[in-house]
Amino acid sequence: MTMVSAPDAAGEFRAGWRILVAGLTGVMFGISALPFYTLGLFVKPLGDAFGWSREAVQWGFAVQMLGMLCVAWAYGILADRWGARRVALLSQVGLALGLFGIAAVNSLTHWYLAWFMLAMLGAGTSPVTWTRGVNSWFDKARGTALGIMLAGTGLTAVIAPPLITAIVSAYGWRMGYVALGAGVLGVALPLTFLLFHDRIVPGQAMLAGATRGQAFRDRRFWIMLTVFALITFAVSGIIPSLVPLLGDRGFSAGDAALYASLVGVAVIAGRIIAGVLLDRFWAPGVAVAFLVLPALSCLLLAFGSTGNPLLLGTAVILIGLAAGAEFDLVAFMASRYFGMANYGVIYSQLMVGMLLGGGFGPPIFGRIFDQTGSYQPALLISAAIFAFTPLLLLTLGRYSDFKDASLSSA
Repeated sequence: MTMVSAPDAAGEFRAGWRILVAGLTGVMFGISALPFYTLGLFVKPLGDAFGWSREAVQWGFAVQMLGMLCVAWAYGILADRWGARRVALLSQVGLALGLFGIAAVNSLTHWYLAWFMLAMLGAGTSPVTWTRGVNSWFDKARGTALGIMLAGTGLTAVIAPPLITAIVSAYGWRMGYVALGAGVLGVALPLTFLLFHDRIVPGQAMLAGATRGQAFRDRRFWIMLTVFALITFAVSGIIPSLVPLLGDRGFSAGDAALYASLVGVAVIAGRIIAGVLLDRFWAPGVAVAFLVLPALSCLLLAFGSTGNPLLLGTAVILIGLAAGAEFDLVAFMASRYFGMANYGVIYSQLMVGMLLGGGFGPPIFGRIFDQTGSYQPALLISAAIFAFTPLLLLTLGRYSDFKDASLSSA
């Protein structure tokens, strides 16, 4: 592992650009982006192939989230002890194997088992790993660096829907998942091996921060966990439901996929804009600005504005901006309020709430649709979540006074 001094923001980027490139690619092909932004594309093909309901298909993502709950803490500890690089490389191989496993299922039981194995094998490709690596290289430009790297999820949301839709249309849904796994092995794994390196040896005294016990007893930890769990529930329920929702309202599969791609453009913008703002302004204030506005999106979608391209585009963009800012905010706030000494395990526990929200969002949206024939009730619940829960972050107060000696010394 390399020891490099980065005395200012420009110096941090000169020293750490390779980590950003590898991290961005790793996020693009990671477990938090690839399955999430493509699930909606498989809902109808799987329903046609097996007769499964939308709720049944989307429960696969919930099973993945539950699997990640079982192992996220372990991957966080391993990242703190082994470093992010080793965890990332091993888990990228596991993620690809998990995606190939999904492509081979023939029953609903196998569908759920495959999603569980995907989580167990691939959870180390989550933002816990990539943000730990980037945070170790950046301090003054940490928010901007996180925004650039985490914009990889937006790139996935832009590129994957039309590409995978074309593959599924031409070759069937199984080849869609084979293509996803091949992308992990053929693109992300080599770049991680060549470019992604930890800056410091995990566990050294120069890493400052709260102990696990201090963090878990801190009210700020629980406020962050609660807020981001609920926000993730709303975001993860809406985005995979967008393609089938638009299909129900007369949009072709291609047009619906294009609007889904627009989410990705907004995610990229949200990642980068939020990252730049986090380096300049108080993080909870930035969070409220990004996370309250999607309440308007939910109302626009709930009350039939999909016939107006301008209103529909506005609704999709606001949701994408919130989805884009979310991981930036959690990674940045975890490092500023709790330091880096136990960042991996602390952030992994914050992700537990996000995993619960993200896992149950799609199937609950699917159940509401199956029972009512409409996504409107779920959208109205989400509108209330966006409107009120982010305000709790305004009670967090000033950042903790942690400073890693490694960021100011050679």
